[in-house]
Amino acid sequence: MKKTTLVSLLLFISFFSVAQSDTLYMQKNKKVACKIYEIGEYEIKYKRVDALEGPIYFIDKSTVVKYCLASGFCETITFDELSLEHEHKEILGNRQVIKINPFSFAFNHVGVAYEKVIKIGMNLDIEAGYINSNINTSENIFGTGNYSKILKTGFYFKPGVKFFLGQDFAVKGLKYAHPLKGRYIKLDLAISNVNYNDVSRTYNSGSIYNPQTQTYSQAYSQTVYTDIRTVAYGGFVNFGRQFILGNLFTLEYYYGVGFTAQSISYTNSSFNANPYGTNYGNNNYPNGYIPEIGNTSNYHTFFRNASTGISVTGGFRLGYIIPEHTKKSNSKQVKN
Repeated sequence: MKKTTLVSLLLFISFFSVAQSDTLYMQKNKKVACKIYEIGEYEIKYKRVDALEGPIYFIDKSTVVKYCLASGFCETITFDELSLEHEHKEILGNRQVIKINPFSFAFNHVGVAYEKVIKIGMNLDIEAGYINSNINTSENIFGTGNYSKILKTGFYFKPGVKFFLGQDFAVKGLKYAHPLKGRYIKLDLAISNVNYNDVSRTYNSGSIYNPQTQTYSQAYSQTVYTDIRTVAYGGFVNFGRQFILGNLFTLEYYYGVGFTAQSISYTNSSFNANPYGTNYGNNNYPNGYIPEIGNTSNYHTFFRNASTGISVTGGFRLGYIIPEHTKKSNSKQVKN
C-alpha cells in the first residue's frame, strides 16, 4: 500500500511540474517542456524540465515556431523576411536540381543536368546531351565554308563533383545560405561522341592530254562514301558560381580547362585510299569541308586543340529546384 502511494505521489509531482513548465513549439510539430530563462534576439536559453539542476541549453530562435510560458502567455515567433539569415530558410531541405542550357539549341545540341547535395559543401553534378546538326540548320558559327552541310549526330556525358568554396576566415554563427548556392570548383570527366554521316570524297585518276585542244581531261573518277566516328574524352577543372532565384530556380555560369584525347574511325576503310593507286588528280569533298580528320575541335560543351589536346569548356545553365518530398506525419497539429 505504501509503495503504491509513493508511486502515485511521484507521478503527481511529475505531472504537476510538467503542467507548470514552459513549452517550446519547434518545427515539424515537436514540443519541448522546459524552463525558459532568457529569450534573446537570436537564441533562447532554457533548461530541461526533467533536469532543472542541469546545464543551460541554447537554441536558435529561428527554429522555434512559438513558445508558451507556465503563466499561460504564448507568443508566435515571426522571422524577418529581409534578413539574410532566413533568405532561403523555406527551401533548406530542397537539395536537388534539374537543369538545362537555354542556349544549347543554337549550338546543335540538347543537354539536361542533375545536381544533388551529397553533403554540405559537396554536390554531385551530372550532365548528358544529344547532338544533331539538324537542330539548328543555320551556318555553324564555329565552322567555315560548307561545314554545316555535313550531318552530325552524337551524344556527350559529363559526370562531376562540385566543391563549394568557403571563406578563409571563420565567424561565429556563420552558415551556408543554401547548399546549392555559392562559388565552387567542379572536377568532372567528359566523353563526347560526334558522328559525321555520309561523308564523300571523289578520287581522280590521271589526266589524258588532248594534243588537238592542248588540254588535259579527266580520265576516270570515283566517289567513296563513309561515316566518320570521332570520340573525345578527358577531364576538366571548372570554376563557377550558382545563384538561387526566388527560392525556385538556380542560375549558374562556369568555365574550365582540361585535357582530352581523341579517336577517329571510318565505317569504310577505303575512304582514305586512292582506288587508282596514283597521285594524279585532286581530292574534293562534295558534302563540304571535312575538319574532323585530325582537326576536330567542337565537341559540344567543350573545345579541344587537336595538336595538344588542351581543351576548354564553359556554360550557362538554368535549373528548377525540386521540392523536398516529405512523408505524411501522423502527429496532430499543435494547439495553444
